Amino acid sequence: MDPLTISATCISLIVTVSKTAIVVTGFVRDVRGARSDLDAVSRELLSLRTVLELLADDVADPGKFPDSLKKQITGIVTNCEGVVVQIEQTLAKHDGARLSKAAQWVMSGNEDMAKLRSSLEAHKSALEIALDMVAL
Repeated sequence: MDPLTISATCISLIVTVSKTAIVVTGFVRDVRGARSDLDAVSRELLSLRTVLELLADDVADPGKFPDSLKKQITGIVTNCEGVVVQIEQTLAKHDGARLSKAAQWVMSGNEDMAKLRSSLEAHKSALEIALDMVAL
């Protein structure tokens, strides 16, 4: 896998993460009851962005990453992008009037988001492990 491709994939996901973070903030403004659930998601998104920035920088060094690790990183980043998109789609699914959003959030949104946050955390942790392996 070409380091430039991995770097471009990371940068693309950074853009998606930034866009999703804005959507999360907007949703919290409308549904104050979702704040505690979405604070954890916001923290994961910020942490993921930092890991992706480091990864995009480190992958530029040609000998730093073995090919097998590059392939794994690409898969993790691709899967992670799917989770971030699902977060945004879940929030969009609860669109509507503020009262309607709040009711829908309590009924199903918070559980869906907890699962997505957990998945996002797992992907971020895998990328952190990859970065740590390269640092050794």
